[in-house]
Amino acid sequence: MDYQFDFSVVHQNWDFLLSGLLVTLKVTSLALFFASIMGLVVGVMRVSKSWFIRAPAAGFIAVLRNTPTLVQLIWVYYCLPILSGHTVTPVAAAIIALSLTGGAYLAEIVKGGIEGVDSGQVEAAGTIGLSDLQTMLYVILPQALRRMVAPFVNEFVTLLKFSSLASILGVAELTYTAQALSASSFRPIETFTFLGLEYFVLCSVLSYVAKKISSRYATPI
Repeated sequence: MDYQFDFSVVHQNWDFLLSGLLVTLKVTSLALFFASIMGLVVGVMRVSKSWFIRAPAAGFIAVLRNTPTLVQLIWVYYCLPILSGHTVTPVAAAIIALSLTGGAYLAEIVKGGIEGVDSGQVEAAGTIGLSDLQTMLYVILPQALRRMVAPFVNEFVTLLKFSSLASILGVAELTYTAQALSASSFRPIETFTFLGLEYFVLCSVLSYVAKKISSRYATPI
């Protein structure tokens, strides 16, 4: 092989690549924020005693978990404006789609965390006169949330990787900037090798954080 590697293209366009990294972190962070709220609400609905509350939550999770994220992204960008009458920017579409996807998966994490709380504590809360809402807020959720911190960080890693799909809409995140630089410099090996390295470092750091958090809260509450 007589190919001459030249990674100077990465160094010379560092600012451009950095701008893509910042967009990726922005989209992923906002998506995780909204997904966390959505996941908490839907997860609590999933353990409701009322079928009318459980059913919509179960349907939401089923639809989002059983359809590709890419299809959801395209649907939000092209179909939502038709239904709502309002234009959706590529960045907004990416945040909405990732929020929905993340919300569905986080809802199952919340459900599992709630169901993992000792039922005896729930019964004890009832004996001292706490309502179902008070029991959820003051007894169940504080304990369940501790168990859910590490899975939430892992979901951030997943959303970070899924954010690369936003490049098909022209969102100038990591993958899009790498594609643009590769096309202009004719250096795909160097550009996409660096792209893979960026994702590897980001995901490795987040996975390490999740592992440390999991160890921190592994002891019984």
